Amino acid sequence: MRMEKIVLEKVCWKVKATTAFQFLQLYYSLLQENVPHERKSSLNFERLEAQLKACYCRIIFSKAKPSVLALSIIALEIQAQKYIELTEGVERLQKHSKDDYSNKK
Repeated sequence: MRMEKIVLEKVCWKVKATTAFQFLQLYYSLLQENVPHERKSSLNFERLEAQLKACYCRIIFSKAKPSVLALSIIALEIQAQKYIELTEGVERLQKHSKDDYSNKK
């Protein structure tokens, strides 16, 4: 990792952390692929974004992993809207996140 940092500095590459907003955009676009056309407008991205902003106003949520925070917001919205067809998609994203996290350890 030290060598990677040195190489990145030499080529003036700026590494930026992935934010919860970027995860929210990614998860939203992945789930939109599985939504029937007539229900696409029901899962509102602006509402999800507002919920994310509200979470950032609380200090406890600022310590959460961005991917977990974004996925939690989407999962709660899907549960509240009773999107049965998207529940499986959220479960796949959760499983993928858990697998990715355990592979890094």
